[in-house]
Amino acid sequence: MPEMGELLRDGVVHDPFFETVNDGEWNACIGKQGDEINYVEGYMEAAQLLADTLIAKKLYGSRDTLAMPILYNARHGLELALKYILRELVAIGMAREREGPINHDVEGYWDHLSAQMIGDLACRTHLAELKPFVESFTRHDIDGQELRYFENQEGKQSLEQLAVVNLHFVQASIVELRDILGRLMDRVFRLSQEVVAGNSTKDCSRSDLIEIAGIVGAKSTWTEEAFIARRAATMERFDLSSNGFSNALAAIKASREIKVLIGLDTELSYLTSEKIMEIAEIWLKAHPPAHSDEKPRVINAASVSFDEIMRYGDDMRELNGAVLKMLSIEEFAELQTIFYIGRDGLFGDQYARLLDQTLTSHHRTENRIALVHHILSKSNFIAGLVAGLRKVGQPKLAVALAELRDAARPEA
Repeated sequence: MPEMGELLRDGVVHDPFFETVNDGEWNACIGKQGDEINYVEGYMEAAQLLADTLIAKKLYGSRDTLAMPILYNARHGLELALKYILRELVAIGMAREREGPINHDVEGYWDHLSAQMIGDLACRTHLAELKPFVESFTRHDIDGQELRYFENQEGKQSLEQLAVVNLHFVQASIVELRDILGRLMDRVFRLSQEVVAGNSTKDCSRSDLIEIAGIVGAKSTWTEEAFIARRAATMERFDLSSNGFSNALAAIKASREIKVLIGLDTELSYLTSEKIMEIAEIWLKAHPPAHSDEKPRVINAASVSFDEIMRYGDDMRELNGAVLKMLSIEEFAELQTIFYIGRDGLFGDQYARLLDQTLTSHHRTENRIALVHHILSKSNFIAGLVAGLRKVGQPKLAVALAELRDAARPEA
């Protein structure tokens, strides 16, 4: 490619930075094809890449010139991350908006987040881990100007109290800061998914409730003297008042999926365990499971048996017909709901809403056989049911179903 100066002079290139170029290898997505995360992670990544390259290549002549870009990128990355985290938490109702102007006050944003009782222990923990980094940047560059300009807004030399900064030290700190921010942003993303399930309290997220259920133990033991110690340990770990602890227990008992951890099952709406086991037995005859040690096979057209295809078709027609006779619309809709909750790793507490949606779909269809075949033809039907039953509050039935499947496997 000719030199850029020549291209500009000849009028071949009109914009030296944002010219549209047909280059699938080095075109970067920005603007309408960009993402806020690119800004949040980009500045921090740039800081680390600069520091890593400088030290790895021993670019001693660039130490003084690259120190400020490294530090500024790290500070700006932290600022953008805090603004992003606040915005995401506000969107899911777990934080209050910050009043006042949008500015570069890293400490102001961190203080605003830290002062709130964000209802998630991991989120609060990661925010607390940011404290030394926030304090350092605030101490030396309170408004994002000192690392950008040689003179600050008061006309004084920036960072005039300092003389040197150790880039090995800076590099290690950027690695740690990126790690904390990565864990915090990942936690915020997961919280945005958890709120869909609706199982949380003002003080505790869904993940907190799962951990609390593991600490307090089976509900049948809550009258024992040892429960007092478990209660105290829970309240201390999650910074809960007596009411906060009681609310957490109430939320656990109200959750189909989480209450299993304290030894409580939840009945299904329409299906009985007997019908589920009977359907599984019929399905396993049409889809005999392979041995657990059997390796995957590559199947080509030459190895396919027409007789086997015909037999499978006959088995599926028999299976579909039997299930249509055996199950009502409501029962099959529930079976389908449980399967998809397990297969797709959905929250068990979405069961009621998903069942309503599935029932509506089944009542509207004029071709029930197609819906039934679509589910029963899944090769992972039993695996999905087993996982789904655990999530909707039927762990014992899930175990029985898994044992039925395993018993049908051929001997080694």
